[in-house]
Amino acid sequence: MIIISFFLKLISCLYHLPRTIKNWRHERNICKKFTKRGLRYNIMSSAKIIFNDGSSASDIELGEYVTIYGTIHSQSGGKVQMGDYTRLGNNSIIRSVEKVLIGSYTAIADNVVIADNGNHPIDPVFRRKMKEDTLDGPMRLWKNAEHAPVIIGENVWICENVRINRGVTIGDNSIIAAGAIVTHDVPANVIVGGLPAKIIKHID
Repeated sequence: MIIISFFLKLISCLYHLPRTIKNWRHERNICKKFTKRGLRYNIMSSAKIIFNDGSSASDIELGEYVTIYGTIHSQSGGKVQMGDYTRLGNNSIIRSVEKVLIGSYTAIADNVVIADNGNHPIDPVFRRKMKEDTLDGPMRLWKNAEHAPVIIGENVWICENVRINRGVTIGDNSIIAAGAIVTHDVPANVIVGGLPAKIIKHID
């Protein structure tokens, strides 16, 4: 029985070996795309870091024990900093053309969008001309849209399907309820929710 158990475990290890190697290579490649401020990281197979228009690994800084399931996208030198023990959930994305700062111990759930820019400019004439540019053309860059830094404090909990817009600051320990759209600053120690997000409750 011991020999059979050993061989079953060996077969299981060999079966999963290609996936393990693939995940290791993926994690290694992702770790080359950010500046390390720690030693330990959880880089999942779904994690992506994307650069455009001159951005590089020096624009992304991740602290100790950061967990990444989602996507970090920097354009035109946009900065993204995530503090120690932070988490970016599945299908969540951070889009930066200026600056997104996230404090330590902050948890970002699945399907969250954090953007320091409006993606497209407001000017209707510009947007019309933009459509005539190539898909990767300079008129489509986020720097042509309105942008302002996003600052998220420590120990913040951002629930599923939240959107945080440009120029927003969120205070320490606050909770953003599922489905909220945050368009204005959120003080520390509150729960906010709704479209647009408003204070629901103060946390003692």
